[in-house]
Amino acid sequence: MKNILFMVTKSQNGGAQKWTKEQIEICSNNFNCFLATDEDGWLSQNVKVQDKFLNKLIYKRFSFSYLLELNKFIKNKDIDLIVSSSANAGIYSRLIKLLNKKIKVIYVSHGWSSIYNGGKLAFLYIFIERQLSKISDSILCISKKDFQNAKDVIKINDNKLKWITNKIYPIKNRKTLKIQNERIKLLTVARLESPKRVDLLIKATKSLDNLELHIVGDGSQRNYLESIKHKNVIFYGEIDGFNDFKKYDIFALISDSEGLPLSALEAMSSELPIILSDVGGCFELIDENGILVKNNINEIKNAIINTISNNNKFSEKSIELFNNSYNLELNKNVYINYYKDVLNV
Repeated sequence: MKNILFMVTKSQNGGAQKWTKEQIEICSNNFNCFLATDEDGWLSQNVKVQDKFLNKLIYKRFSFSYLLELNKFIKNKDIDLIVSSSANAGIYSRLIKLLNKKIKVIYVSHGWSSIYNGGKLAFLYIFIERQLSKISDSILCISKKDFQNAKDVIKINDNKLKWITNKIYPIKNRKTLKIQNERIKLLTVARLESPKRVDLLIKATKSLDNLELHIVGDGSQRNYLESIKHKNVIFYGEIDGFNDFKKYDIFALISDSEGLPLSALEAMSSELPIILSDVGGCFELIDENGILVKNNINEIKNAIINTISNNNKFSEKSIELFNNSYNLELNKNVYINYYKDVLNV
C-alpha cells in the first residue's frame, strides 16, 4: 500500500483537525497513514496511524531544522503523498517537495486566510500562495467559494484545482425529550478567538428572555465575553469530541470568515436548524434549513426569532440536505479515488 502523511499545524480540536481525523479513518483500509503535527493533543490522541511526527517547530513560518527533521521522517517512512491542512503545514509540505521530487503533495484549503485575514499584506500572501500552488500536485478546495477564489483571486491554474465539498460522518446521538415551556436552547461551537464573533451572538440574544445561549469552546476572548454576558448565557469551555448537538434546538455560528464550517455540518447531521454568517462557503449550507445573516446584531436577533417560528421545517431540511450532499458515510470513495488519482495508482 502507498504511504500518506497527513499534516496539520495544531493538534488541538478544530475544523482542520476533525477533517484530518476522518480522512485518516476512511483511508486506513487503502493506505498506510501517518501524522505530522505540533504535539500530543486532541488529534494525535484520537487517530490510529502507523507513526507520528510531533514537533512544535511547525509553528514557525520557516524553521530549517524542522524542515530537515521532517524530511528525515518522510524518507524513513517512505512517504508517497503528503496531505497538508493549515497554512504552516502547507508551506512545509511544499518545501519538502522541492527536496523530494517524487513525493506528491496536496494542499487542502479550509478557507483562504491569505484573502480573508491578510489585511494590508493580503496581496503578498496571495502572491506567495500562487507560487506555492505551482509546486503542489493538487489544491483541494472544501467549498465552492474557496474553489472560485482559488481561480479568480489567487489565480491558481485550473489543472491544479480539485473541489470536493466538505463531508463528515454524521453525529450519532439521541434526541432528548423537550420539557414543555422550557427555554429555547441556542448552541454555538467555536474557538473564542478572532475571527469568531460570539460577542455578537451574546448581544443579539440579550433581550430574548425565552432563550438560552450555550457556548462550547475556549480561547483568549473568553474573559471579555464573560464580561459582556447576560443571565441566559452558559459557558462550557472546550469539550473534546463534543457531539451533544441534539440537546439543543438551534445552532448558530457567527464569524468574520469561514471555509465550510464542520460544526455547522455536525449540527445539520443532528437535525438542527442553522444560522450562519454570510461569509466564505456558508451560503452552500443553507437551503430552507436556516438563515444566512450579516454580522449585525439586529439581523442576528431577527434570524433567531424567525428560526424559532420555523424550527420543525428547518430541522427536517437540515438532515435532508446533509444526507444528500455532506454525509461522508455515503461518499467516502470520492476522497479515496482522488488520492489514488494524484498517486497515479
